[in-house]
Amino acid sequence: MIKIIALGDFHGKFPEKIKNIIKKEEPDLILSTGDYAGIDEWRPLLKKVYKYREKGEDVSIEELLGKKRYKKLLDKDYNQGKGVIEQLNKFNSPVLSVFGNADWYKAKFNDYGKFYEGFMRKLNRVKNIDRLKVKVEKVKVIGFGGYLDPDIYFSDLGRKTIGESKEKNRERKEEYNLEEKKLMKLMKFYPDIVLTHYTPYKCLDVLKGDTVKAFKNKNLGVSIYNRAVKRFKPALLVCGHMHENQGICKLGKTIVVNPGSAKEGKLAIIEFDEEKKKIINIKLVR
Repeated sequence: MIKIIALGDFHGKFPEKIKNIIKKEEPDLILSTGDYAGIDEWRPLLKKVYKYREKGEDVSIEELLGKKRYKKLLDKDYNQGKGVIEQLNKFNSPVLSVFGNADWYKAKFNDYGKFYEGFMRKLNRVKNIDRLKVKVEKVKVIGFGGYLDPDIYFSDLGRKTIGESKEKNRERKEEYNLEEKKLMKLMKFYPDIVLTHYTPYKCLDVLKGDTVKAFKNKNLGVSIYNRAVKRFKPALLVCGHMHENQGICKLGKTIVVNPGSAKEGKLAIIEFDEEKKKIINIKLVR
């Protein structure tokens, strides 16, 4: 049996409570769902952007802040996220990580110029497995994090809320389909554990906050995970993103765990039988 600590959604903060639990538990493996960056200062700005979009106006955060303040906030966000990753690297346990939607990783929409992949390659404990497959002892793991469109974006409500034309939305759907193909190809590794950032659809994915009022109480999950899990039947999927939905659900034979927001001191401790490919116990730390 191996002991796993699953956590994520730090958003620039690494509470002492989390550090103390990791030291006490001495896990054999740490799984991180990402979102090291995405500090609190972004949230009120995002709410303003969505309000403009609902009115059909395209206003960016840079336009709201001005170039100088925007650059300063980008630097702060990058550095605080990097600091969290560096602290994770100080523990004795190996760490498998994917990126969250708020992280600084190489993607076509990320024009900041600095990315986490470079310095992470030099770390001895934290390993980026985003869109990769690895084997830890007898346990096979794949990572599939980063930004993904939630299914709701392809509804009339979603398209209106994000202020997008039907043509642009069709292009977005094509990219979504390409992501699914990439995931299915990776799943042919037949992993025991899948590590993601977003939640599966209708599984710990109901929005309870009001960052985007039009989406409140709606499902914001990603159904490509549901189809992948149904087909390949991993024992465990660890996800994050929905801070308010720490919990456990089941998709067929696969157990899905959202460890909650590490920023709020939450995580999950999972005992996994690597021989039988079976979860023995899950403890949610609130």
